[in-house]
Amino acid sequence: MKFIHAADIHLGAEPDKGQPWSQTRKKEIKNTFLRLVNEANEKAVNFLFLSGDIFHKTPSLQDLRELDYILGKLHMTKTVLIAGNHDYIGEDSLYQGYSFQSQTYVLSDKQIQSIYFEDEKTYVYGFSYWCQEILKPCYQDAKPNGKKGIHILLAHGGDVNHVPMNFEQLKWSGFDYIALGHIHKPQMIYEDLMAYPGSLEPLDPTETGLHGYLFGEITEEKQIITFVPFACRSYLHADIVLYDTMSEEEIYDTIETELVRMGVENLFHIHLTGSIDPNITLDFTDIKHQFMIISIEMDQIFYGNYEELQYANQDNLIGIVMEKLKDHPKALSYAVKALLSTTD
Repeated sequence: MKFIHAADIHLGAEPDKGQPWSQTRKKEIKNTFLRLVNEANEKAVNFLFLSGDIFHKTPSLQDLRELDYILGKLHMTKTVLIAGNHDYIGEDSLYQGYSFQSQTYVLSDKQIQSIYFEDEKTYVYGFSYWCQEILKPCYQDAKPNGKKGIHILLAHGGDVNHVPMNFEQLKWSGFDYIALGHIHKPQMIYEDLMAYPGSLEPLDPTETGLHGYLFGEITEEKQIITFVPFACRSYLHADIVLYDTMSEEEIYDTIETELVRMGVENLFHIHLTGSIDPNITLDFTDIKHQFMIISIEMDQIFYGNYEELQYANQDNLIGIVMEKLKDHPKALSYAVKALLSTTD
């Protein structure tokens, strides 16, 4: 039996809201999900497991129709999903009365239920959130039914406010695979047994690193779960060292070269360190137009050649300040720049 395990799609989310690229990112979340459906067709998987938060908020009727249409593009793959804390199935949820035309099965109960698939000899277990926060450990007594076959548990949560989990206890529960959701960074809790795929696309600047889905294959001879990078962009940290011998244009070229090397499609936190000629005042307007930049931090930047400046000013206020702040480079940089500006 082959499957794709994904979670935390967050259809409808708008990452980096207010930034020039935020609407593009919203569309990319949907497009990446469409690519995932194509991936399922290409790999001819038996199941697509979606472990909660398919939507960023409670879905409308149109949202459900759109999901149904997209999942209807699957050729031979059955979809089994649960709702998470973002798209929970409350009393007024349209999930309740919606009938999927695609081969989609929603584990919508408040308690763990299971569905058996005869062709694949597979039982799939899980429940859906009925509110935004569930404080009780609902999976602590979860176990397969003891019947012959493959047993898969879909589970969403893992922190104190969203179904706390004892992973060690779940490890010995008897399920062949536990498909987790809620944590947005991929984590293999137990190799080939229990894992978070993370969000399919990174959704905010804290979600650095690779994002994608998990591909699994379970047979009588083997069980292998593999993470597959799939997101179209990543949030990356660009650490760049500057030197006081650089001209202003050289600094811009150095930053641009590094961002191009890391991939122009990505979103960047830029961290500048080193030293800059005190006569240079940097303007990042053009770079921000050229790349998707979340932030630029100038940390521990010293304005000028430290040793030369300290020697030349050893008997005046600048030298005294430099000596007192020598163990605090960030404060030293700002203080020296301010003192130099008053002496011009």
